[in-house]
Order: sequence, then structure tokens, then C-alpha cells
Amino acid sequence: MNNHSAEPAMSQKIFSMNLGVETVSLYLLCCALADAGATVTRKILQEKWNDNMTTLEQALRQLENKNILCKSGEDAQGQPVYRIVEERQWQ
Repeated sequence: MNNHSAEPAMSQKIFSMNLGVETVSLYLLCCALADAGATVTRKILQEKWNDNMTTLEQALRQLENKNILCKSGEDAQGQPVYRIVEERQWQ
């Protein structure tokens, strides 16, 4: 469920949305994973995240609420798989 487009996943729009540092950091982490061809799951995010899990959950929830990330199924272990939504659909 990887996005194998030639363009990078990151949109500069993220920097003008008045989101918290942690939320922007999580978005950038998701983009880096997607650009590397990795599947973006909560488990992978937890392994890479350098803050506490409460902050990760809050940032993940905010990205989902803004329609920047959305769940797009599950991996073999039942973990939600996230995909980065096109910026024109962000709220």
C-alpha cells in the first residue's frame, strides 16, 4: 500500500497551517517513510518517534482530523496503514 509516485510526499503547505511542532514533525516522518517506500503504520511510527506515545497519539489524531493522513487498511499484523492525503483535500 505504498505510494510509488515520482514526486516527494511532502507538501510545503504543512508549514502554513499553524500546527504544533510535534504534528509537523510526525507529518515529516510519515513523508520520509513514504518516500523511502515503507508502509506507514503505528508500529513503525512508534519505533522512529523520539517523544512520548501520548504526543505521538495527539499528533496522529490531529493529522487525521485535518485529513492530512488517513487510514487505508491494515498490515499483516492488523496495524492500521496510513497514507498521506493530497494537499488539496486537507482541511
